[in-house]
Amino acid sequence: MDRGDAAELLGYCAAFDNRTVGKVDAVAWAASLHDVPLDDDTTAAVARYYGTAPERAGDRLWIQPHHVRAGRLAIRQERLGTTLPAYEIPEGLETGAEFVARRRAQLDAVAAGRAVGTPVGRLAGGPAPGFVKELARRFGDGPVGREVPDLDDEAAGADPVVAEVRRPGPLGVECPTCKAPIGRPCRVGEPGGGRRPRELRTAHMPRQRVANGEPAEVESPEEAERRRAYYLDHLARRAGEAS
Repeated sequence: MDRGDAAELLGYCAAFDNRTVGKVDAVAWAASLHDVPLDDDTTAAVARYYGTAPERAGDRLWIQPHHVRAGRLAIRQERLGTTLPAYEIPEGLETGAEFVARRRAQLDAVAAGRAVGTPVGRLAGGPAPGFVKELARRFGDGPVGREVPDLDDEAAGADPVVAEVRRPGPLGVECPTCKAPIGRPCRVGEPGGGRRPRELRTAHMPRQRVANGEPAEVESPEEAERRRAYYLDHLARRAGEAS
């Protein structure tokens, strides 16, 4: 802006704070805002500044050139959004300089509100051929390149390949020993006791067997009862020694 624009902007500011505007003020503001035009965004920045309460109650609002610059930039960035709009490609070829000029013009039009930006869409095409070849070498041709259904798709449960990805390892099944849910590690210790149950780094063996498609228990009922009697006797002897 020039001196005339700065004087007009200062007059707009004076409508809010009743400041006295002189020639020197216009010269100083024009020098500070030499690369900022006097447009609707500039006056909107002033209005937003005075429309916002001060940080401390009772403080007097007094706008300065840097407030105008920062406020105008914030307004324009809000129009651009968090993701820059897609580049509008021309019909013919363009040089690097033409691309830079056209891109700047497009962004300025969106930031100023003269145009609506086009959202960036999904990239077309697939992975690089070398990447697909390496995946096939490591994992075979079957899983590479096939479409994986959504996890909420009922068909996903019937696909063995998807089921393997969906529930990998022992954490993909509920533990029959401690009843740890899917995705949670196994625990030792009873809830509600004196100590909080402790999580284990390694899943219980029955859980590992179930994850591998094997029966949870491999011992007979008689063996389980003998093992239970042994532990009960061991605990009783420990309790007797402590007393």
